[in-house]
Amino acid sequence: MVRRVAWLFLLLLSAFGQSEKPLLAGSARLSAVYPLNRGVSYTEARPFARALGLGYLERGADLYLTLGARALRLPVVPDPRAALANIEKPLALRQGERVLVPVKRVARALGASYAGSEAGIRVRLEPVRLLDQYLAIGDGGEQVFLRFSRDANLVATGPARFLVVGGAPMEGFLPLLGNRLYGLELTPHPLGLELRLAGAEGLPVQYAPYPKGAVFWVGTPKKPAPRPLVVVDGGYGPLGKRVAEALVARLRNRGIAARLGGGPTPAARAEAGTLADVFLVLAEGGSGAVYTYRPRGDALALAFVARAREALLLGGAPRALSREVAPAEASAVLAERLAKSLGVNRGRAEIALLAWAPKAAALVELPKGDANALAERLANGILAYLGRTR
Repeated sequence: MVRRVAWLFLLLLSAFGQSEKPLLAGSARLSAVYPLNRGVSYTEARPFARALGLGYLERGADLYLTLGARALRLPVVPDPRAALANIEKPLALRQGERVLVPVKRVARALGASYAGSEAGIRVRLEPVRLLDQYLAIGDGGEQVFLRFSRDANLVATGPARFLVVGGAPMEGFLPLLGNRLYGLELTPHPLGLELRLAGAEGLPVQYAPYPKGAVFWVGTPKKPAPRPLVVVDGGYGPLGKRVAEALVARLRNRGIAARLGGGPTPAARAEAGTLADVFLVLAEGGSGAVYTYRPRGDALALAFVARAREALLLGGAPRALSREVAPAEASAVLAERLAKSLGVNRGRAEIALLAWAPKAAALVELPKGDANALAERLANGILAYLGRTR
C-alpha cells in the first residue's frame, strides 16, 4: 500500500512539474512550473493577471485575459498532455482549484516582454504613457480620444474619473475646449494614472478601448437614423432566386441592411415587405419591365396606409409617421431608378404584393441575362434611389 501511494505521488510530480522557477511578473514575485517536463512554463492565471493589470474572466470552459483592445481566449483543459499538444494555440490548464496559463505565449499575445533564463523568468509591461488627446464635438455629445504608448485597461473610479492601470505617474491639467468639457486632470494613483474629465461630472459618460488608446462619450448624443432595410422577394423561379441572393449580398457589402423575402403564401410574402424601406419583387417570364402598384377600387387598399399618405401630403403630420410610411411617389422614384439601371420600360399594374407595402415597392420583370449582372444593375438602381453613389 505504501509503495502504491509513493508511486502515485511520483506520477503526479512527473505530470505537473520539474522544479519550480521564480517568475517576476511586473513587480510581483510568482512561480512557474513545467507540466510533463516539456520546457513550457505555466503559472497561476489569476495572480499573473493581477500583477500585469490584465482583465480576468472565467466563463464555462474558457478563460479570457484582456488588455485594452487586446483579448486572449484560452480554452481550459484538465489534462496537461492536451494542453501541451497544441503548439500553435495556447491552452490553459486546470490543476485542482487553480487555472494555469502558459507564461511566454500569454505574454507575447498581450504585448508584454518576456525574458527567461536558468535563474528565472521575467514578464513586464512598460508603463502606459499618455501621448495625445483629441476632443470631438458631436450632435448632443462630446467625444474624447486618448492615445497611449500601449494597450491598457481602464477602470471607472468615480463620476467622470478613470484609472489607467499601469499608467506612468503624471500630474497636470490638459485643457479641452468643449461645450461642457474644459479639461483633463491627471493625478498619480497607486495602481497607475487617474484621469478626470473636468466638466463631465453629472453627465452620462461611457468609455471603450481601442488599439493603444481609449475613447470617452460624454453626454447623450442623438441616436443615428436607422439604416434603410431592403427586402427582396425572388419569386418562385430559379433565376429570380439567384438574382435575389446575389442582390442581397451586394447590398450588404455596400453597407445596406438587406434580406430575402418570400414565403409559402401570398400573405406571408406581402408581410415580409411591410417593414421594408424598399420592397422588391422579382418575376420571370417576360422581356423586362418595372411595375408599381396601380389601385383599382378599394379591394386591396389599406386604410392606414392611404390615410397616412394623405396626412403626409397635406403636411403637419407627426414626424414619426414619415418613418413608418412613405408617399406614393416614393415607389415611382424607385421604379424610375431601377428601369434606368436595367434599361427597361416602366409600367403600373394591380399587383397584390405591392398593395400593402407602406414604403417604396416595385415588381421587376427580369430581362434575360446573367444573374450576377442583373443583381449588380438592380443594386445600382436601389443605391441611386437611396441617394448613395456606391
